Amino acid sequence: MSSQIKVGIYVVIGLIILLAIFDFVSDIPVFSKNVTYYAYYDSISQLREGSLVKLEGVEIGKVTNIEIEERKIKVSMYVKKGDSIKKDSVAGIRLTGLLGTNYVNISFGSSDSPIAQNGSVLNGKDPADLNVILSDVQSAVGSVDSALSAFSALGENKDKINNLIDSFDSVLSDVAQGKGTIGKLFKDDSVYNEANSALIEAKQALGNVNEITLSIKEGKGTLGKLYIDDSLYTETKDAFSNIAQFTNKLTKAEGTFGKLLNDDTLYNEATEAATNLNSVLKKINDGQGTIGKLVNDDSLYIDAKDTLKRANRGIDTVEDLAPLGIISTAFGIVTLF
Repeated sequence: MSSQIKVGIYVVIGLIILLAIFDFVSDIPVFSKNVTYYAYYDSISQLREGSLVKLEGVEIGKVTNIEIEERKIKVSMYVKKGDSIKKDSVAGIRLTGLLGTNYVNISFGSSDSPIAQNGSVLNGKDPADLNVILSDVQSAVGSVDSALSAFSALGENKDKINNLIDSFDSVLSDVAQGKGTIGKLFKDDSVYNEANSALIEAKQALGNVNEITLSIKEGKGTLGKLYIDDSLYTETKDAFSNIAQFTNKLTKAEGTFGKLLNDDTLYNEATEAATNLNSVLKKINDGQGTIGKLVNDDSLYIDAKDTLKRANRGIDTVEDLAPLGIISTAFGIVTLF
């Protein structure tokens, strides 16, 4: 092996060792496998390159670059490969202290969200404004001072306040003993029981209504069939259509009913027949004609009655003479032989 090759090998080994030392000392990933993510912010406060990146408080990487891009601050960061950063994870900037630097804290994200791939952009959340926090603290201090001032002013009315407190304490004591309406509401649970019973009944009623509605939707019972099947509607529609056709024919004097409804000829003929029948009945009642005499004169009845009597007497005579006739006939036959 030539001396040049040996020198080259030594140089490469030396560079590898140097890079390893540099990686260990500077915390910049050279050999380790890491994943890069990005986030955009309107303000980053005291965040710097090299600031820590944590996953819910656990250190997993560092900020590698900060730049301005389209009126937004783009923060590049790397995290150790294998940390489960989700697509819906939020990269928020948090304070390490009122006077310290900030760090990027990444949330876990939802369990069903997919893993964010290398180069993904995470949702950025701006840090709280320290000036606003201090302003709020100052306002709170001012409010405390005002409250203390009010308490000192109350000292002048100490007796009135004590009396008010005593009265209030007496009212609370009565309530605790169940006195008055409010006391009964606190001690007696009958109102609660009645309200609970009413709620249970209302719930049962709603359950019944729900069952009825479900049965109707499923086509059960008469209402269900009316809801599901439209045959009754169709039949009703056809019936009204037939009624309309029938009334139309009646209006146009078609058919027997139509003629009876619109043509008065039959009425006139019936009226004339009734008039004639009335005239005939009047003549019969007056004894005119054969039928009138039969109806009004009883001489024919008397004559018929006498004739029937004579016929009955003749029949009786024949029955009396019948034996003699039989004997005479028999005697004549004997004489003949």
